[in-house]
Amino acid sequence: MGFLDSISTAKENPLTVLLTDFQAQCTFRSMGLLQTYINDDQRAVFTLNDVTLHGLVPGNPAASMAMPELHVTKSGCHVLAFESQFSHEETGLMPRAEKLVLYTSHYAIQASFHMGTDANISDFAATSKVMFLGGTDAYIFPLFQPQAAIVQQAPLVFVHQQQVYMHHEA
Repeated sequence: MGFLDSISTAKENPLTVLLTDFQAQCTFRSMGLLQTYINDDQRAVFTLNDVTLHGLVPGNPAASMAMPELHVTKSGCHVLAFESQFSHEETGLMPRAEKLVLYTSHYAIQASFHMGTDANISDFAATSKVMFLGGTDAYIFPLFQPQAAIVQQAPLVFVHQQQVYMHHEA
């Protein structure tokens, strides 16, 4: 039994995690403001529960696996795509939203990305103080031919800031 199993305030949310070579469909347990919990630099790893893991790269012999628990380094995550919409009070996202397309090595993510009122669009991803950039009403496009279907849209996404290598206005 894990630490969060014993805490009744933990929320369980359906989540799809896009990694370089895999997609993990799972349940994600969090406490408090979602953005604060995800960006907690005291935790280097996400614990995912009830996981179905799909290999995405053509020829990957790990086409599909199911496991009760999987530990994924935050730095390996490209996109956290939540299946549900959350209120501002639950996410803690900044009020200003700009329609942008962010690119990682494997995905293009078009969404309304939330940032501070004084943030410059040109360098917001590179200079952000948070590890994961929050966006709403997202569309996700693979930049390769995946061997399995991937999540295509999500009402709420978080993109790892260090995975982003370019972006532009949508």
